[in-house]
Amino acid sequence: MARNPYRKIFEQLPRSPIERVPEQMRTLLESGEYRFDIHTHIFNRDYIPNKFFEIRIPYLVNTDFLEYVDDIFASIEETPEGEDLLNYGLFIDFATKHSMENIAQYLINNSPKNTIFGVIALDLFQSIEGKVRKGYLKQLEDTARIRDKYPSLILPFFEVNPTNPDIDKIIEKAFLEYGFFGIKIYPSLGYMPSHPKLMQLYELCEEWNVPIITHCATHNLHTTRNIIPVEYYKIDQQGSPEYHVQKKMFLFHNQYVNFFNRPQNWEVVLKSFPRLRVDFSHLGGDDDWDGRPRSDRNWSFRIFDLMERYENVYADTAYTFHLDTFVELFSTTLYRNKLLGDRIMFGSDFYMIMEKGKYKNLRSKFIMALGSDLVDKISVKNPIRFLGLETTKQ
Repeated sequence: MARNPYRKIFEQLPRSPIERVPEQMRTLLESGEYRFDIHTHIFNRDYIPNKFFEIRIPYLVNTDFLEYVDDIFASIEETPEGEDLLNYGLFIDFATKHSMENIAQYLINNSPKNTIFGVIALDLFQSIEGKVRKGYLKQLEDTARIRDKYPSLILPFFEVNPTNPDIDKIIEKAFLEYGFFGIKIYPSLGYMPSHPKLMQLYELCEEWNVPIITHCATHNLHTTRNIIPVEYYKIDQQGSPEYHVQKKMFLFHNQYVNFFNRPQNWEVVLKSFPRLRVDFSHLGGDDDWDGRPRSDRNWSFRIFDLMERYENVYADTAYTFHLDTFVELFSTTLYRNKLLGDRIMFGSDFYMIMEKGKYKNLRSKFIMALGSDLVDKISVKNPIRFLGLETTKQ
């Protein structure tokens, strides 16, 4: 049997997750005075292809133009008619900050004291057309540098895009040189979660307790490629992993998300690696929690099903928590089902959430409505268990 090509990297990592975080973070964890925001971003426009904004904000064709638009939005009064524009202005403001340090500092200053942030780097240039000022490896280097500035508060995750020709180098540098803690999977950027390279990686993530955060929602970020060669495994009729390769053509937004982001795509992964630590971000997304009855898609229930069958499957509230309908549905779900109450974590999706309003206001409104018991579960107890960062003093 061939040796896993990534094993030599993992063999240089400590087996215990608590030994893979800075000493300052271990000290904070032992104090018991902390909370988690498991899902945030701090990369700025230097690492974003300009075509990214054609997906999220139509008609904004390059990042230089954004500064001009930001000035316009800043002059709009906060009225119901101007609210959406103001929210886009907030998002643009953060995307066009001069440094990642400014964004990280804002996040820390506008969050409760001693919040530990899961900071996620994304390999956008690999999947989205357009010019970029700095490449993905530079983003990883700069994220690590900011982590070193705030070693008790920043827990970095990096996206592993198996279609990137430099993926082996990226994995080695991220773990061994930059000290990243976990992995991000973003399927709608053009790959299946059961890609052969990822399956090799999961084997070792399970063995070393390396956590994985995966995008699982219909949010509108996806690759700009229309024809994609897709490699993946799926369960065959005998219940075993079966390799597939095909060329897929995509014409509409919903085709990308429905093919790549479905929770069902993880079934073959979890069947192969049943102790793998996976966080399904966004809990299925706004469509599952906006209060409208649906029969065509309930990804949140599929995630709950995976939780019931696999011990290390979790989910987070990133972005979705902004919905007014979310709090009641969410709290009722957690109170009625202890398993779900023990598996869902707080994530804000900063600064992407600023499309929906001011970050601090949205977070405070959600936390206050939820109540202290549930807040303690989703921001303290559940994340510490998912990350494997329990200490002897907890």
